[in-house]
Amino acid sequence: MTTAPQSPPPSARPRSAGPTASSIADRRVMAVVTALLISITVLQRFGLPLGPVQLSVSVLVALGGIGYLLFHGDAVENSGATRVFAAAMAVCFLVAGIVLLRDRTGNITSLVYLPVIWVVFCFRLHPARFHLYPRVLDRFEKIMVAFAAIGVLQTAAQAAGVWSYRDFVLDLVPAELLFTGYNTSYPIEYGSPIIKANGFVFLEPSVYAQFLAMALLSVLVRRASPVRAGVLGIALVCTISGTGLLFAGFGIAVLAVRRGGRWTARIVAAAALAGAVALATPFGEIIASRMGETSQTNSSGSLRFVQPYQRIVDTWGADPFSVLIGDGAGRADELADRIFRATGLPINFSGVAKLLLEYGVVGAVLFGAFVALALVARAPAPTLAWSGVFANAFLTGALLQPQVLYLLVPLSSLFIGLRFESQLDEERRARPRRSPRPAHDAGQRLGEVPVTVVPARPNGLERS
Repeated sequence: MTTAPQSPPPSARPRSAGPTASSIADRRVMAVVTALLISITVLQRFGLPLGPVQLSVSVLVALGGIGYLLFHGDAVENSGATRVFAAAMAVCFLVAGIVLLRDRTGNITSLVYLPVIWVVFCFRLHPARFHLYPRVLDRFEKIMVAFAAIGVLQTAAQAAGVWSYRDFVLDLVPAELLFTGYNTSYPIEYGSPIIKANGFVFLEPSVYAQFLAMALLSVLVRRASPVRAGVLGIALVCTISGTGLLFAGFGIAVLAVRRGGRWTARIVAAAALAGAVALATPFGEIIASRMGETSQTNSSGSLRFVQPYQRIVDTWGADPFSVLIGDGAGRADELADRIFRATGLPINFSGVAKLLLEYGVVGAVLFGAFVALALVARAPAPTLAWSGVFANAFLTGALLQPQVLYLLVPLSSLFIGLRFESQLDEERRARPRRSPRPAHDAGQRLGEVPVTVVPARPNGLERS
């Protein structure tokens, strides 16, 4: 009598080699990432009215997407970052409360938005989903190449005189659903009929330039198609944005440190050639004329990099205790609005400047430690992480701009712990040292006649 074979115990069954690119979990993660990328690009200008303020669509997409991934086990907590985040938020709420009770100043909405916007950086994907990172970068690059082509066409059509700029988003979408207070459309220089490239859907040409710069750095990190890099670089020039060029320059400097002299020499030569070509155009002349503008009182460089810190020093001098407790949540925007009404100068407080002015040195230091753990330490691509943090800390006032900040969610915080760029660097360094394995037997040299050795018996006699 024969019996059916019994199935092996669970411990003896062969295990899967690992997650596959077509798994349901992979599709779940890529769907969330794609929705987030669309919310911070296509829907970047969209805001949901909540009384006197507006909430970015990307906040709902990010919070809902992270929650969805947590529910399915595709995301986990970044415990170290979460602990520091809790400490930083406790200090920020404490000092803001002290200022509110002492001086009756501070914006409650700004204080509440701070943890709501930044909490998404406390989570990362499960390591089983880390293999998706190259696909995420590729998807982001493709989106930005499409918008880069749109930006180049915007500029070329205006320069050729065949089209005059028109804000199609503003024409099609009700004004109450769009963010206000941004310089979305303005000329390349005073009096020019040509409007800076903005891809239509981005808040400002400078924000558009930062996204282009990040995509360009992603292409360089992955050593992807040079055609993509060329299109992104041309579009970056069309924005006439100093912040975008600084963003790209900082990232290339990080790459130069990582890759050494030979790569740096090649990229410097390529950049010099591209710069010479750009300077030969009217747009290059405009960019060159803005060099050194930080020394000019009314220039955008001074309004971004000099005057905000002068205001902070003045505030600390008038009230030394504000060095520790700050001047109140939301005070940077209030001060900028007051200066604009009085002088017409649009002063721009960057992320670091806002933290220092509003929450003092202690809150800013703790918040910086959280950013280091959530975005920089063990980042999948240090070049992208450092560049993004640099831009948000010093180039833009993105402390409460999730549609700009959240670019770092799929490009860094979700994949904390993956050594993607480091592994690429190691493989690249090891490749030239590998010698091709000879096709002939060991000991045989090229040009020699092969020799056949007859196996022998243990007693030393040849086998018949």
